Amino acid sequence: MSSIYISGENYVLTTTPAITCRLTYEKQRKGNTAYYRFKVEVMPNNSTAFAYNLKLDITLNGKKILSGGALKDIQPGKWSASYTRYFPHQTGWYQVENVGNAETLPCSVKFYSTQTNGSASASRVVTVPAADNHVSNLSVKVGGAWKNAAAVYIKVGSAWKQASAVFVKINGNWRNA
Repeated sequence: MSSIYISGENYVLTTTPAITCRLTYEKQRKGNTAYYRFKVEVMPNNSTAFAYNLKLDITLNGKKILSGGALKDIQPGKWSASYTRYFPHQTGWYQVENVGNAETLPCSVKFYSTQTNGSASASRVVTVPAADNHVSNLSVKVGGAWKNAAAVYIKVGSAWKQASAVFVKINGNWRNA
């Protein structure tokens, strides 16, 4: 594994037989909070039986967010098709507050069994979704009344013109509102 990113890699447990898991994640951002959902695909095992549990730990931005997440119970010992598990679950999200302008966050994963030896782990990064610099529903105060910015008029010379674009300064950068 040579990527700096935790996602999209195959993690091969040093168990007998070797078990392969593939981890990816989804991300989204609202304001200064980033949200993550992890997806693990456990690859088929139709050779030697693996009648042990399979667990997952995830540490995100220095905080252990998952400890002993169940990837597989003791049975079945063999499976012919890959299957998928989501953490925290298929519709849930882990959140990391105050991400600011960070582009990546540290993340580590560990795949293991509590019943037999063999594991796979990595410490890398996840990407942080870019901040939404688009301002929606901008209102301006005109003559004591708040107006939608789309209805703002500016006097140019002696004629009033409707503003075609309004810009605001966000973190030192001008953005189209």
